[in-house]
Amino acid sequence: MDDFNKKIFSYLLFTGILFSIVGVFGIFSPTIFSIYLVYILSAFFLVSGVKNFSKGFQFRRVTNFHWGLYIFLGALEIIIALSLLVTPFASQIYMIIYAGIFMVFKGIFIVLNVLFNRKIFPNLVNFSLGSGVIDVLFGFLLVALPFFSQQFIFLCIAWYILFSGANLILSAFSFKNSK
Repeated sequence: MDDFNKKIFSYLLFTGILFSIVGVFGIFSPTIFSIYLVYILSAFFLVSGVKNFSKGFQFRRVTNFHWGLYIFLGALEIIIALSLLVTPFASQIYMIIYAGIFMVFKGIFIVLNVLFNRKIFPNLVNFSLGSGVIDVLFGFLLVALPFFSQQFIFLCIAWYILFSGANLILSAFSFKNSK
């Protein structure tokens, strides 16, 4: 494996382990997790935004790959992260619904991108489809949950971060084995 691929593998593995640890922490300590939720979500969106932004630039020369949308998505996630850090006292319910809507659109984008490009990038299906499905499912849950029960919102976010971390770890090894 060359140096570039080792960096990608290390990044995916480290980020996946970090997300998994934060998710497990949120599941077993929901009170503390809810207090720091704004900062956890802003860090999550910042890391995800940097990942998508860099992914867009890495694949900008590949035909039939929607690299511009990844750059846009990454920039949007970075802006969301910065706005959460600047105004942490904004209503958490509106923030969670907004994040849920964003996750639904992000997940749909990822799933459609994978399905349309599966013949060109066969490894992309194993690498990204799980991420898109997780985003769609938890996005719908985050949009609907505040209207029914606010006490489970923090557990939902903790499980989402845990599943995202597990998906990143699996993606790291899938990426490593595809090279």
